[in-house]
Amino acid sequence: MNTPCLYSIVRYAPYAETEEFANIGVVMCSPKKRTFHFMLTQSNDARISSFFRDDTIFPLAKDAVARELRFAQEQSHHFQTDEQLANFFNYLTTRRESIFHFSSTRVVMANEPEKELLRIYNQFVNHSDFSKERREEILAKELRRRLNTYAELKDSFKKEIFGGELTRFTMPFVAKSEDEVLCAIKPLAFVQSQPGKMMEHCDSWVSRVTRAATENILSLKNVLFTIDGHTAPNSIESKAMDEIRKTFDRHHIAHFKHDDEKSIIEFAKASL
Repeated sequence: MNTPCLYSIVRYAPYAETEEFANIGVVMCSPKKRTFHFMLTQSNDARISSFFRDDTIFPLAKDAVARELRFAQEQSHHFQTDEQLANFFNYLTTRRESIFHFSSTRVVMANEPEKELLRIYNQFVNHSDFSKERREEILAKELRRRLNTYAELKDSFKKEIFGGELTRFTMPFVAKSEDEVLCAIKPLAFVQSQPGKMMEHCDSWVSRVTRAATENILSLKNVLFTIDGHTAPNSIESKAMDEIRKTFDRHHIAHFKHDDEKSIIEFAKASL
């Protein structure tokens, strides 16, 4: 039978001045069942370190959150009534000045709280409901922030619409000298639910840039795809990503992981 559960999203916000945060976990309790559960991302989550350009603070912060939630889980066994546990949960998730905080408490009906916890975690932390378009928007924002931290690259890249007799598409990062395309970068997200859809996304972009190259709109040697995939790919998804990389290689199209800042910046600098 479904029972009401309280849950809150755990957020990491290392820089108070920007008010930016990333979802790093979920905490949930079921007062009627007297249960308390939580789930946090890994300390080496590349998504977090890439977004905040930080690979030192987060592991320590994440361990601190985990210790606090483990202690709270132990304390939750001592409450005698539904109301006491609910009040404790609400107190725990009250907003405080810290590099991590909690979202407002939400309510969901669930028959199996632990399964519901996993579903919510996948939605808010793994972004399982994000479309590739939404993910690529996020990747583009991350890349623009990276590019603009380098004086020689700042404001060098603009959104460009490429159009020829047989092709028309937009790339978010294009550097030009008069009418010559010096560098064109496109973040690609391969987070589709079916491996076949991952391959279709790859093939559509290969087709666009190769056709543009045939029409002398750009040169493939100046094209770069920054790529992202599933956080925890299964064997078929991993196989699809391998084939995607091989496809880019066959067409001599440069590609790097979206968080390989060194390689991306070197490519951009060498092209200008």
